[in-house]
Amino acid sequence: MQCHKSMKKKKIWISGGFGFVGSNLVEALQDDYELTVYDGDVTQKIGIKNNFDIIYHLAANTDTTFPDNVEMYRNNILGFLEVLRFALQNKSKLIYASSGAVYGNNGLPLNIYGDSKRIIDEIAEEFYTKLNIIGLRFFNVYGTGELGKEKMASMITQWKEQVLDEKKPIIFKGEFKRDFVYIKDVIKALKQAMRLKSGIYDVGTGKATDFREVLEIVIKTLNSKVKPKFVKNPYLGKYQTFTKANLDWGFEPDYNIKSGIKDYFETCIQ
Repeated sequence: MQCHKSMKKKKIWISGGFGFVGSNLVEALQDDYELTVYDGDVTQKIGIKNNFDIIYHLAANTDTTFPDNVEMYRNNILGFLEVLRFALQNKSKLIYASSGAVYGNNGLPLNIYGDSKRIIDEIAEEFYTKLNIIGLRFFNVYGTGELGKEKMASMITQWKEQVLDEKKPIIFKGEFKRDFVYIKDVIKALKQAMRLKSGIYDVGTGKATDFREVLEIVIKTLNSKVKPKFVKNPYLGKYQTFTKANLDWGFEPDYNIKSGIKDYFETCIQ
C-alpha cells in the first residue's frame, strides 16, 4: 500500500555550471534537484524549451583586465539578456551572479567588468514586476575548484600556490582590505536565494580584512616560514582598496577568513 506520494524534484537550469562557482553549485544541488547544465553560448538564442522552475545564470567574462571593452559588454550584457528572455518563457525564478565590483571605491565601478554587472543589475530591476529575479553580488570568492581561473583566481589561491611551490608570495605595497568569502558560503547564499523576493543582495562575510593579514593566515595555515615579496600595485586607480558586503538581508556566513582558509586547504591539500 502506498503511504505517501514521492516528491517531484524541482527542475533547475544552470549556465556557467562548469566554472568555479557553477561546478560547486552543481555538486551541492545534484542529489536534490533535476539539473540541466547548459554548455552552449548564452549570447546566442537558447534553443531548448524552458520547463524549469529555477534558472541560475553564472556564465560571464570575469577578467577585470580584459583588453576589449566592447567584447566584455557584449558578452556579459547580451548573455544576461538571452537568459532573461529564456526565463520569461516559463516565468522561471532567475538567480544570477552580480559582483561586488559594481561598488568600486566611491560607488562607481573601476573597470568594464564591474560596469557590465552594474548595467545588468539595472536591467534586472526593470523586470521585477514580470519575474522573480535575484541578483547576488559576490565579493572576493575563494575555494576549491578555483585553479581554472588562473590569473583571475583569488589572492588566497595564488598565494597558496606560490607558497607550495616554495616561492615568495607576491603582495602589493600599501593598505588594501577586501571581503573574502569562502565558496561554501557562496553556495549557501545561492541556495538561500531560492526563497528570496526580487532584489539585489551582497554575498560576503560582512568584514574587510587587510591583504597582509590574509597572507599571514595563508602562510601560517600551510606551516611555512616563507617571507613575502612586496611590489608596487600596477593597477592603482582601477583597483578596489576596500570592500565589505552589507548582509542586512539576513545572510549569515558559516566561515570567517581563518576557518574558511583552514577548511579550503584541508580539502584541497591532502
